[in-house]
Amino acid sequence: MSAEPLLLAGVDIGSTHCKALLCDASGTVVARAQRRTPRGRDGHSHPADDVIAAGLGALADCVRAAGRSPEAVGLTGMAEAGVALDAAGRPLGPVQAWSDPTPGPYADRLSGTHGATALHRRTGVLPSAKVPLAKWCAMADLAPGTLARMRTWAGAADLVAHALTGHVGTDATFAQRTMAWDPARACWIPELLAEAGIGPERMPPVHRAGRPVGPVTAASAATTGLRPGAPVVVAGHDHLVGAWAAGVRGAGQVADSMGTAEAVLTVSAGAPDTVAAAGEGMSWGRHVDATHWITLAGMQASGALVEWFCDRFLGLPGTSGPERYAAFAQLIDTVPAAPTGLVVEPYLHGRSSPRPSPGAGLAIHGLRPAHGPAHLARALLEGAAHHARWMTDTQAVLAGLAPAAVTLLGGSTRIRAWTELKAAVSPWPTLLCGEPEAPGLGAAAWAGAALGLDPVTVCAPTTDLVPDPAAADAYRTHHRERFLPRVTATPPLNSPLNDVPNDIPRDVPNDKEHPA
Repeated sequence: MSAEPLLLAGVDIGSTHCKALLCDASGTVVARAQRRTPRGRDGHSHPADDVIAAGLGALADCVRAAGRSPEAVGLTGMAEAGVALDAAGRPLGPVQAWSDPTPGPYADRLSGTHGATALHRRTGVLPSAKVPLAKWCAMADLAPGTLARMRTWAGAADLVAHALTGHVGTDATFAQRTMAWDPARACWIPELLAEAGIGPERMPPVHRAGRPVGPVTAASAATTGLRPGAPVVVAGHDHLVGAWAAGVRGAGQVADSMGTAEAVLTVSAGAPDTVAAAGEGMSWGRHVDATHWITLAGMQASGALVEWFCDRFLGLPGTSGPERYAAFAQLIDTVPAAPTGLVVEPYLHGRSSPRPSPGAGLAIHGLRPAHGPAHLARALLEGAAHHARWMTDTQAVLAGLAPAAVTLLGGSTRIRAWTELKAAVSPWPTLLCGEPEAPGLGAAAWAGAALGLDPVTVCAPTTDLVPDPAAADAYRTHHRERFLPRVTATPPLNSPLNDVPNDIPRDVPNDKEHPA
């Protein structure tokens, strides 16, 4: 009788849900579970113990469904959220969400002291309220007692790994979102940490890709059904880990992660033009394999446009996500799958990239009496699709290579009309990831690396999206002749390039000089 196949676990600690899955070494998923990520009353925090319970609860649900334990566990999740831990490893408050606006003035102070573009060139990210360095500076001013007791910092995924193993550790793709880590030299930056009155010794250890933080403890095994001693890996930033699972791994590959917000990332062999990337509001850093580089851009409201439309025009506030999306999709199907003639600037919460413009708003041009709610709904998706192409085109210039293919992944891909629009708007091959929980699958793949398995062998299935030639020609003409002239007509506001001296070098240290 043959032995049962080895199982790997992947857990994704997200801002809305904690999701878990179990798969075999080839990536075939055998169990899934999810639990709601708890949120504090302020809307900008998550009770730490409840986050741990949700993450471990989803994992335990998978183990029960499969009837046996995985051999290794990988964790991914939201990047900038985290919490201070004391010397005993206890959280010193709730997990601070990436959306917390409180650190905003401290990000401005860092920008004033060091220069936004100089910080970006050194760390890969621009100053904002969400970066942990701004959180630590705020803590030093507003809660100095808490900062004094902080022994180390744990991101959301790190926190659950600590609950499983008793050890704190993180991954470079999380560290590079703090604005206190040097992606080129792979080290913490003491002079930036000193802005908050702390040093590198109070930062979590950063493990190489696939190296375990520690083994599952007997106590954790008893509550989750895991095997004591199973290795636990912090796989890294969810956008990057999901892209890896979807096969976006080599130079020229692009991932378009479609959710409430949207992220586009391009993989390259070397770092992009960092000064130009700062001007475009895009971050850069290492990919999860620690070999390739990525350029990352975000659109703050993508799926949020659908939510806004459902609330305002479909009378569906408070209904579940699937029900809302189904009603929205049915409405879109009542109009032709062709350009609406409307030009939508899809900036519900400003534009972060390209050409950052915080004051940009949602604008609809060309509305006529013949247009109805269904045209408006489709036009919103058109605007989002055009903007995603603009982000991808811009990254191609920054990275110095044309996209080989763009892979769509994330919850919003369940709207078929949207993925068809993406393929029609884009002049490159467009693929659709068939795994709905790509970050969890990627985390499981990197958990397997702790057992000596090659994470390359775990890859989600994808399908080619081939647009109708006439629709593709019409949408690409619209992009070139109507969308781009509209969104580029107004100079960007508060460009970070305004604070950078002209003599800042544009190069990034290469790997031979500074091994990463």
